[in-house]
Amino acid sequence: MITFSNLIKFAGVTAALTTTLVNIPKAQAASLVGVFGNSCARCSFSLSTINNFYNSGLTVNGQPVSSSILTGTLSTNNLANLNLLWMVQPANSYTANEIQSLSTFLSGGGRIAFMGEHGEIASSQNNRITAAITSLGGNISINNTLVEGAFRDVSRSNGQILENPLTEGVNTYNYAAFAPLNISGSAIALMIGQETPSNIMMAYQNIGAGSIFAITDQNVWDNVSMTSTNDNARLFTNLIGANTGASTSVPEPFTIVGTLIGGTAAMRMRKKLKVTKK
Repeated sequence: MITFSNLIKFAGVTAALTTTLVNIPKAQAASLVGVFGNSCARCSFSLSTINNFYNSGLTVNGQPVSSSILTGTLSTNNLANLNLLWMVQPANSYTANEIQSLSTFLSGGGRIAFMGEHGEIASSQNNRITAAITSLGGNISINNTLVEGAFRDVSRSNGQILENPLTEGVNTYNYAAFAPLNISGSAIALMIGQETPSNIMMAYQNIGAGSIFAITDQNVWDNVSMTSTNDNARLFTNLIGANTGASTSVPEPFTIVGTLIGGTAAMRMRKKLKVTKK
């Protein structure tokens, strides 16, 4: 049987290549989630809601998902092994060290989901999220208003859930009041409002090898277990493993092998030509 390792041996590749191949984009082998943040005084949101969801036996690409709540300061936590990091309703502005930690996380292929709340109760938290996204090089900002109060659904059939790998399998999405998003540059809308389709409810943007997501309604978690009536759980799972189109410098394995085999063959041919000339 021809295996990838056999091809590497055939090509005479050194162990240095193995080190390069380890740097595969995180989204292709996602399994670890971190949850960090607070809750605004009037929001009463528990980080355990997100944490428990990702610890409920989910799998992505055949691998189990696990989650943990990060404590202390963000810069003192090791983010390197995480695939998805939820940043929830920050009580204070992110420090320069925290922004650097997030930037490093993105450059390694990590994904960050920022969650705020509608502008009437979480304007300060939303402003901190906007500032963080801007510092990271993103083009998503939060408009501190409230639209579409009370629980309702958007649907794919009505054109409110937009076509994207991140919304694959998401046909109905349940929510209750959100703060609209402003996007520009390479940022992409994922969902728009039911009554006000001009308002963007969810968006994402690729920044280097990583991706950021912005959500401004904590009520999207209230009925996440009701999988017969909404696909919120599918969306939150997609955030880990769906293809965002983020750039990566690591080529596909067969591209590497093909290049190495071709290069090895060329080197051997040159050696034969030298021997013949003698």
